[in-house]
Amino acid sequence: MRTRLAIAAAGLLVAGPAAGHPGHSNAEKQPPWQASSEWPDRLITTITEDPATSFSVSWRTDSSVGEAIAQIALATADARFDLNVLETKKAKTEHVRLDMIPGPDGPVHILENHGLPPAHYHSHTFEGLEPDTLYAWRVRGARGRWSPWRQLRTAPREGPVQFLFFGDAQTAIRSHITRTFDAASLEAPRARFAIHGGDLVNTAMYDKEWAEWFGALGRTHQMIPSVLVAGNHDYVNFDRDEEDPKLFAVENKTVAPVWRPQFALPVEPDVPKALRETVYDVRYHEGLHLFVLDSSGVDFDGQLRWLEGRIVASDARWKLLTMHHALHANVAGNEHPAHLERREALLATMERTKIDLVVTGHRHSYQRGVYGSEVARFAAGDQQAVDTVFIITASSTKRGQTKPEVWDAYTEDLKGAVKLSRHGDNTPIYAVFDLDGDTLTYRAMDPTGALYDGFTLRKRDGVKILIDDPVVETEPRTRANTGLYIGWDDLR
Repeated sequence: MRTRLAIAAAGLLVAGPAAGHPGHSNAEKQPPWQASSEWPDRLITTITEDPATSFSVSWRTDSSVGEAIAQIALATADARFDLNVLETKKAKTEHVRLDMIPGPDGPVHILENHGLPPAHYHSHTFEGLEPDTLYAWRVRGARGRWSPWRQLRTAPREGPVQFLFFGDAQTAIRSHITRTFDAASLEAPRARFAIHGGDLVNTAMYDKEWAEWFGALGRTHQMIPSVLVAGNHDYVNFDRDEEDPKLFAVENKTVAPVWRPQFALPVEPDVPKALRETVYDVRYHEGLHLFVLDSSGVDFDGQLRWLEGRIVASDARWKLLTMHHALHANVAGNEHPAHLERREALLATMERTKIDLVVTGHRHSYQRGVYGSEVARFAAGDQQAVDTVFIITASSTKRGQTKPEVWDAYTEDLKGAVKLSRHGDNTPIYAVFDLDGDTLTYRAMDPTGALYDGFTLRKRDGVKILIDDPVVETEPRTRANTGLYIGWDDLR
């Protein structure tokens, strides 16, 4: 039975005309860090198709600001570096209603946002820049309402690069996830960009959750660009077939209506319009190519065809795929039938392309696995030949529990071609990657600064050799041997 959603992700969607809209205005209850004003807020820099010569910046103001401005200068040691501004440009501006989103049958009203005024979302892409060069930038809301100057270094054409990955933030973002983002900025001060693997918030329509997410990011993400992945909680599903478990196939769904206004991401012309700014690729420099899929979006088979074409055409030494849903993972329940179909299709694509890394979220635990015909064979020093490494992380307080026996079943089904190497529960984890020529070093860190997992991956003569960090010999963290866990999705 197909039903129209009146409640989505715990909340408060009502279809119908605004005139009969019930409820108390939430504008009176919003905290001061949520409200928009004439001043720029929710600033974020995002990745472009060519990070060596460009980067994008997005910000928000109230709807009284009709013309916003972006400005850039070389970041020199001069006290008044700003006297040599390179560019002052009018930004692109989008008017967004927060209390209503368009639905397939007309407007859908968001009770959680009832009474919140519209906002203006602004964005600009700085282009024609020099590689590996430090720039200062700022943006303006109303006249005289400028942000601070921030600094960002463009990508190098080659050489070492460090970057971060964060799995689901989703819950308790302001109260708990802030410390994970803060810890990462201290642990990896040389990071050049950060990937956020989807489920940035829990309920994509709620403005308060986006306010929490931007606040938790802090200033770091104004200084390094973000690569953003759409997760299922970043989508709005308008209907659901209760008799069909293949919820991936729901047609009446859309990425959060604020996704494109608040993030300026690469627009890929060779994918359907519904997937633009959620499916894209970035050649970061000569050695690293990033590919982003929308595993919550439409036409996954078409996405895989696009992916394979791009991977085959790339001559980058390292190729990293990120999406939200994990390829090999099962936390508590049985594998979703639609997920099984997608897993098999993606495995076939990987077999043909030998992609190096698949980095995802969704499962709310830490899991690291390997894939390849030689993964069951070890040489001296625990060196292991692999084709692909899978990494799953989550920052959220919403924690799942790993089922190693499911990986054992994967191993049996695939005749030893896949193996679970390390897992951990009840522990927020973020990932740090250091890439230098033919060597990739990986660290999985908890918010206290402790190393939980790590490996070195070397690629020579077409063969990838993985060497585990000795820390993987320690006992995995589980619910049984860690502190008290209480699940509370809306923790603040």
